[in-house]
Amino acid sequence: MLITEDEIKTAMKRLSAHLEPTPVIRSRRLSKALDAEVFLKLEIFQPTHSFKVRGAFNAILSLPESVRKKGVVTASGGNHGLGVALACSILDIPCSVYLPTGTPNVKVNAIHQLQANVVLHGQVWDDANKFATEIARKDGKAYIHPFNDPKVMAGQATIAMELFEQIKDVDVIVASIGGGGLISGIISAVKHFSPKTRVYGVETKGADSMACSWKAGKIVELPAITSIAESIGARRTEEPQFDIIYHNIEDIAVVSDQAAISALLELLAEDKIVVEPATSCSVAALTSGMIQIKPGERVAVIMCGGNVSPQKVFAWAAEQSKESKF
Repeated sequence: MLITEDEIKTAMKRLSAHLEPTPVIRSRRLSKALDAEVFLKLEIFQPTHSFKVRGAFNAILSLPESVRKKGVVTASGGNHGLGVALACSILDIPCSVYLPTGTPNVKVNAIHQLQANVVLHGQVWDDANKFATEIARKDGKAYIHPFNDPKVMAGQATIAMELFEQIKDVDVIVASIGGGGLISGIISAVKHFSPKTRVYGVETKGADSMACSWKAGKIVELPAITSIAESIGARRTEEPQFDIIYHNIEDIAVVSDQAAISALLELLAEDKIVVEPATSCSVAALTSGMIQIKPGERVAVIMCGGNVSPQKVFAWAAEQSKESKF
């Protein structure tokens, strides 16, 4: 079931008091390469450098004051945890963020700086999520799910609402998929407010639980996450997100980690923006032809996150340079 028009409009009103609209730029390079008008929606310029703050803020603002006072709990691959921590910091709410042990330090440190209680648990988000929900239930605190929550999905839908105000007649929206909250929100907004717009999803190989589920016609759980794109590393989606995506998405492309890294480095070199592989995979899918664009179409790509350390980017650049010599 789609997120309703009223839920999306209410989220827009809630968030307008706390978050500025993120900018959109036209990429001359990508527009020329694809013979289209390609725009980049820069969610990397959110206060937490990720779109996740939208859903986190909306969900927390939706809680009754009596519930907020008890504090909130969440589990995250990093970016959702940052969003929850920022919202709680601004609203003066205690929060605990559970992260997998392999979460990049750049995200762990940023959450610490927002005065959140950080707990590292499990190898992947699914492990941290199971533990965090048990703790929240035991302590009687609200749990803010990173994607399986209509208020979170409504918050993510506001990206599309802003986009429709910034660009007229959007033909295509491309966004990466993790658990499915982002693209479910975008699809809901599209169906209500711009039904002619086509929505495409992108995952990386080894973090492609939604693509596997979509092809199978049922939810498929991956045995493990093997992709470097940890921000989209959910082993499985949930029924609400799967239902929206299965019935409404145009297609889901799956790209390699190497393709995502190459696109990441090209975005840095040519467009001067730093993004995560979980973001650059969407550009890789476009430039490789996995997503079919008609000449002259207006295409918006969601630059959903930029929380990647310079050290990682340097290492990827060095590795690519080394490989190009052979």
